Amino acid sequence: MRFMLNRLLPLSLLVFFAIFVDGYSQGEIDKQEKVFFRNEKSWSGGLNSNGWGLNYRYNKRINAFSSLIFDGDFASIRHPKEIKSQSPYKGGWGRSYVFGKTNEAFSIRIGTGYQKELFSKFDQGGISVRSFVGGGVSFALLKPVYYQKVTGFNQSTMELTWEKSLFDPDYMQSVYDIFDRESFFTGMNELGIVPGFYTRLGLSFEYSSEDRLVHALEGGIQIEGFLKKLPILATEDNRQLFFTLFASYRFGKVIDARLQK
Repeated sequence: MRFMLNRLLPLSLLVFFAIFVDGYSQGEIDKQEKVFFRNEKSWSGGLNSNGWGLNYRYNKRINAFSSLIFDGDFASIRHPKEIKSQSPYKGGWGRSYVFGKTNEAFSIRIGTGYQKELFSKFDQGGISVRSFVGGGVSFALLKPVYYQKVTGFNQSTMELTWEKSLFDPDYMQSVYDIFDRESFFTGMNELGIVPGFYTRLGLSFEYSSEDRLVHALEGGIQIEGFLKKLPILATEDNRQLFFTLFASYRFGKVIDARLQK
């Protein structure tokens, strides 16, 4: 149930926004000079059903309604069975962690695609609807997670040591074996890289009242695969292929504009 809710959340946000903007879109006729030929550069941040993501996009216009897109992404990758916990010894003051997590996973994506404007906006406060499809190469970054392990008790004190997570039966068997989690930056010199690919498609609702600016909400689906399973949790259920839903807010500006009065 938790996994399904995570998948449905971005889609629900997109539907809510579309309904809201549709009600808001009735306004005065837009009398500003229209940008007939436009290239765009924009940034976006958002949520997906297995984490969060940041994106940079450059749109190179083909004609008045179509453009090539060039994307660069940085995103997190969560295992669907991750559940955050805190140390029973720290009284809620320790760093949160996922028991059984061996690696933090992130994805760097570089790709290209195609965008087409389906519906144009004609009045101020209106929206234009665009579809987009694209894909490219992915690189999964794997950073090991370090924990402060309880190695024993000496009278009224605990014996502690910082060690990389292994989570085998002889190492960590329960949350009581963990005193705290090490800083996120520990283990950065041990990064692993797994190459892969991705493809995505979606819709963009652009609602900026100024023709030279870009404000939009996007949503869609994405498939990302890697050459091997990503060892995120100490389990055999790690995945090689990830199917996700995403929703994001995009902002940017038009460059190299040609105006049509």
